[in-house]
Amino acid sequence: MKRHVLIITLLFLTTSSFSQKSEWIHFDWHGENIFGRYYEKTAISLPIIIENMPYNFCCQLDLGATRTVFYGNSLKNYSFNTISQKLDSLGEPYYLNGHKGNFLRNIDLKIDKKDFLKTDVAYIYDYGDEIPKDSINSLSQKLIGTVAPDLFQNKYLVIDFPNQKMRLYDELPNQYKKADFVNVLMRKGRIKIPLTIGNRTEYVIFDTGNCLGDLLLDKETIDLFTHPNDAATELLSGKSWGQDYVVYQKKMPEPVFINGKKIAITTAQFTNSDDDVQFNKEEKIIGLIGPLFFINQTVIIDYKNLRFGTLK
Repeated sequence: MKRHVLIITLLFLTTSSFSQKSEWIHFDWHGENIFGRYYEKTAISLPIIIENMPYNFCCQLDLGATRTVFYGNSLKNYSFNTISQKLDSLGEPYYLNGHKGNFLRNIDLKIDKKDFLKTDVAYIYDYGDEIPKDSINSLSQKLIGTVAPDLFQNKYLVIDFPNQKMRLYDELPNQYKKADFVNVLMRKGRIKIPLTIGNRTEYVIFDTGNCLGDLLLDKETIDLFTHPNDAATELLSGKSWGQDYVVYQKKMPEPVFINGKKIAITTAQFTNSDDDVQFNKEEKIIGLIGPLFFINQTVIIDYKNLRFGTLK
């Protein structure tokens, strides 16, 4: 009898372990033409379901943002009676690049197979690209918002770039504890990593929305780490919101280190934008480091203890 009970118990445990759904979140890279030049990896997108609605939506993963948001223009042609009832239009507004929004309260999201229940998401009314009415039921994936670090706070976020998947943990599994960790700063959910360049240690934001290069500085901070006589190379140029926008690149003569280990960054990009200068000054950083530098690694962001780790 005991033997039969043991067999049944083992069968139950085995069946349960195989029937558990994976909480890994698959992500895709998206390419885009920017000012006439095609970039293969400009954004990371995540499949998302809102309140069990049968639409093929996706959101950009942007760890340089502060709030998960939905774009009102992109969703305006969808029928969202259940969601509109959860829009807190009388509450404190939220602004994104000057565009007003309000919060959707206690909505249920599913990012790939991972549930995010009773979540508050900012709904920005006049933002994003409109999806035509004759396309809302098509099979193609529709970009309707941004997933930001507010969904990951007080967790461990593991991003396996080679296998294009990510996962949240309450406790960090042993295989990731051997990662090379460095202590970081955080403000509004944004992770700031210390870089040592020459004899200076400065901070950069880890920004998965920055996919044009490894290290993006600004037109002032670039002078701290390059020779004034070295010419800058123009990478791309065009009009952005009616203004001339140019991205340059310069060689960096000094080695770059994270946590005492030299990393393979020998050039930096910068723009002609005054907004980039202002943002970096407000955040007390020199710029951004993007995901392309870590494309062959697994990144672990410890939002509990404020650490950033990499594992090859």
